[in-house]
Amino acid sequence: MRLNENKLYGLISRVYNNKMEENDHRDIVEYTKRVFGDGSFNPDPSMLHQFNNLVVKKADEVAKPMMTDILSIFATFESARRDEIVRYEIPQQTRTKFRWSANGSGVDLVRVEGKRYETAVPKPFSIGFYYEPFGMIRDAAEGIRNLINDIANAKVRLYIDEVYKLVDSAILSGKIPAANVLAGDNLNLKQYNKIASILSRYGGRPIFVADSLLIDHFAMQQATDTTFKELLTDPLRSELAHSLNPTTIGRTTAVNLVNPFIDDQNTKVEYPVNVGYMLAGTQKQKPFVIVEFGGMRQLGEQDIEDERIKIKLVQDADIVLIFGQTLARIVENTAVAL
Repeated sequence: MRLNENKLYGLISRVYNNKMEENDHRDIVEYTKRVFGDGSFNPDPSMLHQFNNLVVKKADEVAKPMMTDILSIFATFESARRDEIVRYEIPQQTRTKFRWSANGSGVDLVRVEGKRYETAVPKPFSIGFYYEPFGMIRDAAEGIRNLINDIANAKVRLYIDEVYKLVDSAILSGKIPAANVLAGDNLNLKQYNKIASILSRYGGRPIFVADSLLIDHFAMQQATDTTFKELLTDPLRSELAHSLNPTTIGRTTAVNLVNPFIDDQNTKVEYPVNVGYMLAGTQKQKPFVIVEFGGMRQLGEQDIEDERIKIKLVQDADIVLIFGQTLARIVENTAVAL
């Protein structure tokens, strides 16, 4: 028997936000018992589908500000209904010859020279996910919070992974100029500043997005470089000495990429620590345009062997690289490692 979705969504939202009312703890325990069972009966599969829909809906809400914080550096981001036609303007200050698009199985190349507008084309992007139902039964509130956070993070990873795939393919194809690609051993501040000089010609202060280890690699060279150390101000010296995440490297602004450990031994992280991306600081010519159509959807089932809940998360979006020339990639081969 399906329960009232609006009331259940309100309950799940209060549980997630740690704002439970008088009877919420009792209600969420009872609800999870109905969904997953307590060993005394076989639960109704339709209730599992309803539960998955509700937690995915909440995770979608949680993911939106996370994506805005991370992806707004790389992309102009827009949300639309699934049935909506979205046209976005392509600024004409820079010559644009290609629209380089992700579609889940590779990239499509569509010529758009001479156009001021382009139409977003929704494509399904998906990621697999599973969770154990037993945690929901033992501690319903904590289990739901963890599940929602995991799904929200999975959606953010989906977008970031697609952006990185586009960068890789655009470099191979030459749509990101070779002059914007820096890779080598023991890269120095002079090489870093040369990339910054290229991107500064498009306007704004270049932004460097990387793991804290790669940021430190270049930031600390400011104190030892024979030319630059003479120009250090007291505030910058203090930042280098005491700041957990330095924000200034030469004429660029550094942004620390959130890159958590993914193992219990602190030996693996989600993204390579030696790879960073530099972007022109102009707000009108961000390299990517991301148009999201509708919300995240789920297709789920319970495995009859191990009883895990398997979910396929699907999001319709258009992810395109418009200005490859305003984006650079820096790879330090040897000096940066966990």
